[in-house]
Amino acid sequence: MNKRLQTIGLVLIVVLAGCSGAPAADGPDADNGTSIENDTAGATDVTQSLGITVDETTTGDELNEIGATYPRDEFVVDAAQHDEIEIGVDSDGDGTTERTFNETHISGVNNNAYSFDISLESGYTLQSGDVVTVEYPAIDNPSEPGEYTVELRLNDRQTANATAVIE
Repeated sequence: MNKRLQTIGLVLIVVLAGCSGAPAADGPDADNGTSIENDTAGATDVTQSLGITVDETTTGDELNEIGATYPRDEFVVDAAQHDEIEIGVDSDGDGTTERTFNETHISGVNNNAYSFDISLESGYTLQSGDVVTVEYPAIDNPSEPGEYTVELRLNDRQTANATAVIE
């Protein structure tokens, strides 16, 4: 329950930061947050939730891909089945997902030892300020505690970095 409350709190912080009226951070330094089900060093098969705020790069495009790259030799990204992955969009900044996409929308999941990419046919047009989230259930944490940079990708056109904190 405590991890779930932390996840909800983190999503709210990310959403409210995007609605603050301040200009968004540019490019690879835009920290869109991450939530880790089990942030213990060395934990395996951990579900990690990542979020990226839509900017002008992808506004007006159909949501068709989301992915992440973790630091090589630190995290291990294992294969996940379509029905284990959750993708959502918070379109009004209230911290609640208005649109969800499941295995019926996912057309492909590709991974290697340190990244994953999910292709989907959502039929959803991205709007500026939307927060697109993905929960990926098969990640092994690094053996050492620390702060790690995770690169997020949206539609293979927009990128942003998030920080994964491992205790």
